[in-house]
Amino acid sequence: MTDIIALLRPRTLLLGNLAATGEWGIRSPYQSDPTFYLVTEGECWFQPDDGEPLRLCTGDYLLAAQPSSPCFVSSPGTMLVLSDAAFKERNTVDNELRVGNGVKGGPTTRILGGLIICDPANADLLFGLLPRFTHIRAAEDVGERLGGLMRIIVDETHAARPARDMVLSRLIEVMLIETLRREGAQRASQPQGLLGGLADPQLARSLTHIHSDVGRAWTIAELAKSAGMSRSRFARRFVDVVGAAPVEYLLAWRMALAKDALLHSQKPLSQIAADVGYQSASAFSTAFSGKVGCAPTQYAAQSRG
Repeated sequence: MTDIIALLRPRTLLLGNLAATGEWGIRSPYQSDPTFYLVTEGECWFQPDDGEPLRLCTGDYLLAAQPSSPCFVSSPGTMLVLSDAAFKERNTVDNELRVGNGVKGGPTTRILGGLIICDPANADLLFGLLPRFTHIRAAEDVGERLGGLMRIIVDETHAARPARDMVLSRLIEVMLIETLRREGAQRASQPQGLLGGLADPQLARSLTHIHSDVGRAWTIAELAKSAGMSRSRFARRFVDVVGAAPVEYLLAWRMALAKDALLHSQKPLSQIAADVGYQSASAFSTAFSGKVGCAPTQYAAQSRG
């Protein structure tokens, strides 16, 4: 989990505050980056594109981990207004986007929203870890922790302190880890994906071996031994729980590390190849092209451009 968060290199951009009264409904513009929301006052409904509306109360946290255009309403079925730039400019007062037809002084719902901007090289890693939407209630232990983190994030965003960007990046990392921990615990009874693998003590040992020495030519027999299982049983269970064969997972992780190194290090191609388990730059280039769809040098040039 730590390795993946490090590759994501997350940072944040606050979308702002929403203050709503009376009857109201608002749709956010389409966001390709993950978005998070905290209900700081009142209550409302989250209306996904498909599925049942979800009631949110004060202190509830919502993470939309995959591209979406989130909708929030005072009650299910309320007409929606698109919150585009022009709408925001017309309806923003004192740094709050104000919507609804309620009387002044009536019950108000306030929502704080923000983007999680991940490094594009491996942003898809987060999509594979989390469901489309994660709802954490204020009453949960982690809900209280996330609420505290959000308050610090807001304070840090609006303050002009030294090293603000680094502090915000670390806070977002902690927020993601808290969410992943919770999702891992939720999936323990019905494991799936990497979080399911980490929730399985035997598979977690084999995953730890892969991540601790990614350059090693791991065999199914070695990984099965680390998990205390037979080769056939380990291979079947790994596919069932993690969603990929052990060798496929190792290759995917090698390519994730390689993409990060190509964009964020000055290492020569031969060194990157050796770091991720290839004896030559040509062998690495062949594997990289097959997995990513272009040569390493081409990938680095296009991504930096």
